Amino acid sequence: MILRDYQNDCIKALFHYFESDKGKAPIICVPTGGGKSLIIAEFCKRVCTETPKVRIMIVTDVKELISQNEKELKELWPQADTGVYSAGLGRRDTRAQILFAGIQSVYDKVFDFGRVDIVIVDECHMIGRSSDSRYQTFFSNLHMANPDTCIWGCSATPYRLDSGMLHEGEDALFDGIAYNVEMKKLIKEKYLVPVISKGGVKKIDLRGVHLQAGEYKANELARAADDPELVKSAVAEIVSFGTDRKAWLIFAAGVDHAKNVAKAIQEFDIECAVVTGKTPRLERDKILDSFKNGKLRCVVNIGVLTKGFNNPRCDLIALLTSTKSTCKFVQMVGRGMRPYTEKENCLLLDFGGNVVEHGVIDEIDPIHRKTAFGDPKKTDPVKECPNCKVIVNIRVLQCPACGYVFPVIAPHSDTAYNGAVMSGQVTLIDIVDFYVGRHKKPGKPDSLKLSFYDKMDKEYCMWLALDHGGYASEKSVAVVQRFGGKATNVDNALKEWSYWKKPIGISVKPRGKFHEIVGVKFARADAIQNTID
Repeated sequence: MILRDYQNDCIKALFHYFESDKGKAPIICVPTGGGKSLIIAEFCKRVCTETPKVRIMIVTDVKELISQNEKELKELWPQADTGVYSAGLGRRDTRAQILFAGIQSVYDKVFDFGRVDIVIVDECHMIGRSSDSRYQTFFSNLHMANPDTCIWGCSATPYRLDSGMLHEGEDALFDGIAYNVEMKKLIKEKYLVPVISKGGVKKIDLRGVHLQAGEYKANELARAADDPELVKSAVAEIVSFGTDRKAWLIFAAGVDHAKNVAKAIQEFDIECAVVTGKTPRLERDKILDSFKNGKLRCVVNIGVLTKGFNNPRCDLIALLTSTKSTCKFVQMVGRGMRPYTEKENCLLLDFGGNVVEHGVIDEIDPIHRKTAFGDPKKTDPVKECPNCKVIVNIRVLQCPACGYVFPVIAPHSDTAYNGAVMSGQVTLIDIVDFYVGRHKKPGKPDSLKLSFYDKMDKEYCMWLALDHGGYASEKSVAVVQRFGGKATNVDNALKEWSYWKKPIGISVKPRGKFHEIVGVKFARADAIQNTID
């Protein structure tokens, strides 16, 4: 087995971290499908070869990852002394040099394993900050048994909804990032496939769905998502766009919702099965084996295949649910990004507004433990009323100042998101209204704000620095001229903009959660496309 360059670099970075004075609890960040199991295996082989008496434990909360990680090590290094401690797998080895374990089985049994020198946490984003969590209990006992134990974690998403980055904050278990490989790099080098989308607009009513610990309440979300008409229309779209797709993985909001989705798909004579947390192990294994070998085209699940599930054939992901967790969103989409024979991309059908909520998949910007605005756990997000500009809590449905009714945010639409899901993709948007105004920023010259509105009244903005001088002004004047204007400053532009050519469309590229306008389309035949850059 030959390691990829970035996998070798990752292992070198880990050794360098431990040899430096940075700490002894780093994290490595590798996207889903980037080969974390092989990195773990090679690290174990190198350490055990150089230090034969060292003992290593690899822990995770996912049964499938326990087996997968041991298998990867055995394929790389058949002579390795390995064992497994997992009630779910029916094995309870305690004395192997390299022990793969489920946290549910070992968190209160640390002293049964003797000395452990290195602990590796796979999917380390599952570690909570609560002092009474299984992981925290495990590590507390671990350091009592051996205060010098080194720990490192690996995850595609080293952050949590409730606490931000795992290495930030006074109570953080980890102390730094040893290595981070970007998703863009793996896509460029063909180790992952890109994600494409098809989109939609209509949202279901979420006014009855509340938040609990920052996430949608499961029972209310499931009830809202399971509207019969929405299920029917969403399934019809999945079937239509999935015609040439080999394997469909659908994430539902609840058990009844999943069963209704599967039933609707089966009415199109398509083989489909449901997997939930209560599906018996043998039945679940049989379903997933059929899905992996192509005998079963579609699987609907309720969160159980978010992590640790590997089926490279999967080339369609449908999100019939919503999440406030960026981590969960990335993990779900990542299930479809592994390469496979003749697989050029993965189609994401997002019916839950998740891309809008979290941003494009390859430019995720998770919250940090501490920001200029304080601890994000203690700061409710806000929004601005587009009518009177009053700032209100994100949960407010109607502006108390002017009565403006905010559009309903929904977890499930009857048609899927149609915008870009990766940073390099360009989306064409029809424009129905256009407005130009002055934009003020303290300590800066005024600029010209160009506002473009689509049919859903969503605003896309461009700012022209006409009064800033230098290259910025030159570039802004050039844009004004493409609109048919002659102004070279903000005052004149505001006087003449009503005579400019009217835009009927724009081209946008995502920048995290926001969009950059890269082109404008006019009605005149001699000015079909005007590139801004």
